[in-house]
Amino acid sequence: MTVCGVVAEYNPFHAGHAHHLAETRRALGADTAIVCAMSGNFVQRGDLAVMEKYRRAEAAVQCGADLVLETPLSACLWSASGFAFGAVALLDALGCVTHLSFGAERADLALLRRAADLSRAEGAPADALRQALAAGLPYAAAMQQAVAAADPEAGALLASPNNTLAVEYLCALDTLDSSMQPLAILRAGSAHDSQIPADGLPSASYLRKLLTQGRLEECRPLMPQASFGVFSRAITAGEAPVTRHAVDQAILAHLRRLTPADLARYCGNDGLENRLWTAIRDNTDFNAICAAAQTRRYPLARVRRALMRAWLDLPTSVPPTADYVRVLAVGARGRDILRRMKNTCALPVIVKPVTERTLPDAIQPALARDALADGLYALAYPAPSLRVGGGRFRKTPFCLP
Repeated sequence: MTVCGVVAEYNPFHAGHAHHLAETRRALGADTAIVCAMSGNFVQRGDLAVMEKYRRAEAAVQCGADLVLETPLSACLWSASGFAFGAVALLDALGCVTHLSFGAERADLALLRRAADLSRAEGAPADALRQALAAGLPYAAAMQQAVAAADPEAGALLASPNNTLAVEYLCALDTLDSSMQPLAILRAGSAHDSQIPADGLPSASYLRKLLTQGRLEECRPLMPQASFGVFSRAITAGEAPVTRHAVDQAILAHLRRLTPADLARYCGNDGLENRLWTAIRDNTDFNAICAAAQTRRYPLARVRRALMRAWLDLPTSVPPTADYVRVLAVGARGRDILRRMKNTCALPVIVKPVTERTLPDAIQPALARDALADGLYALAYPAPSLRVGGGRFRKTPFCLP
């Protein structure tokens, strides 16, 4: 059986995601099993997911995925390189995934490989990267400039976020010496963060905007019916939409306790910690802090991730790789994959959270970090009665009949 890995956030699962899964099976065969490494309750842009992870995983399985696993929390709050590496390493550790499928604005695998090779090359590309960083460019822009200096066509790829992630996936495969074969799928529909749906395929940010504004019915034609149904039920239950605004003051109360030295544990020691400390002191909400701290050198997404890491007490010393595999949702073919993983997976597999207590002591710190993150996420539920801690021990994966 062909088993294809997909890295995703599904925040929320929409028609463009369904298109990607369908195109993956069109390329590899209709009986291909798809395993998703999905961000949990916190996402790579430095924010809370709009819907809780087990619900989002349910939507994915209802719409074509076969098994959904949780990407490590640290990877989810890392730059593109750490996010990609953590998710790909998780899929590689399963020992049974044969392919890795990802979307790209330009699905030219040879060109993407050229960009990946140049991004890690020594000599002139590395010198150009150091010079661009010294000039104050953020890492992503500096990398694009360095690659473009050596190969303008490859450098142009890095102007698009999905191409950038595609390049990072290829770098991760090479670093891991993985046997997974890459498959680039042409991205269809709206551009990243676009507020205008294209051909009925919206950006996730546009859907989040509609959902948080209470415009649920406008989402119906832009989401698969099953995904729309999952979200509708979550709204009725008081579980969604989750917004950071609900925990704004809780975050600020924690951040005000921190010194620049404390903040450096969560963002590095390159000056951002001082800007964050000043912004936290002088502003009264998360968005204002971000606006005050960001510069060309410190992009908004990096600022948000640093603040979120500080709130969750997740220092950058915690690597983006997994200590265990958490199952969030299972479909029919997913059960076959789980059976295979008993013999192939290099990590402990958690299906029922109650079994966490039996895992080795070395893994318990990672489990405790994740439990804290989920408990803090619960504070943002729309329904006050759901904002209790310890919820992770009361939840089990969705299983498609």
